[in-house]
Amino acid sequence: MKNLRERLYIATFSKDALKVIKEEKLNIEVNDTCISEDLDDTASLEKRIKDEVKSCEAKKVFIHGPFTEIHPAAIDHRIVEAGLVRLNEAYQVTKDISKDMVVHSGYVPFIYIPVWQVEKSIEFWKRFMEDKPKDFHIYIENVLEDSPHMLKEIVRGVDDERVKICLDVGHANAMMKDDDVYRWVEFLGKDIGHFHIHNNFKDGDSHLSLGEGSVDFEKLFDVIDKSCDDVTFTIEDRDCIKSVKWLKERGYI
Repeated sequence: MKNLRERLYIATFSKDALKVIKEEKLNIEVNDTCISEDLDDTASLEKRIKDEVKSCEAKKVFIHGPFTEIHPAAIDHRIVEAGLVRLNEAYQVTKDISKDMVVHSGYVPFIYIPVWQVEKSIEFWKRFMEDKPKDFHIYIENVLEDSPHMLKEIVRGVDDERVKICLDVGHANAMMKDDDVYRWVEFLGKDIGHFHIHNNFKDGDSHLSLGEGSVDFEKLFDVIDKSCDDVTFTIEDRDCIKSVKWLKERGYI
C-alpha cells in the first residue's frame, strides 16, 4: 500500500487541517455539515465550506453528512423523516462541491435490534438515494457497531453501486469484543469504499494518530491491499500532522 497521496483526505476538525492539506497537497473531508442544526443557515454554511476548500487548494472533496439525531431505524416515523430532511439539506448545500458523502449508520445498541436496524436502514438509504444523480455516492460509517455484519447486510440490501461502506477503523477498534479490525476488512472487502483512519487503545474513541494505539496500521494497509478495491482514506485524528508524519516516514505518501 504505497502512494496514498492522491487517495488521502484530512478531516477539517483536526488541528491545523487546512494548513496541512495545503502544504502537503492533500484532499479535504469537510466536517461543517456534521451537526444537523448548523444546516438551519444553509447560505452561510455553503459559503464557509467553499471558502475552506479554496483556501487549502484541495483538489478533491469528501463531505461528512449530518449525524446528530440521524436514526434510520427510529421507531417514531417523524424522527426518520427529520433525518431525511437534514441529509437532503446537506446534499443541497454541497452538491456542487462534492459527489461523495460519508453518513453515519445511526445504530444505537439495546434500542434497535440488528434485524430491525438492517430492515429499516435499507428502506431509509433507498429513499435518500432515489432522486440523487448517478455520480453521487454515499459511504455508510460504523460508529457503535461491535460487528461488521449489519453494515454488509445493509449495503447488500440497498443494492446500489453508489452505496458503499466507510469503515471507521478507530470506531471498530473501540467497539469490538472478540474480533479485530483486520478481520472486519477481510469480511467487508469490496463493499468498503472509504476508510476513516485514527487509532486508540480499545478504551474509547480517542482519535489518536496512526502510530499511537493498538491498531497496527502497516498490517492493516497490507490487509486492505489484499481485500479491497480502489479505496480512499481520511485521516481523522485530533492532530493530523502526526499521522501525516507517520505515513511519510514509512513511504505511504
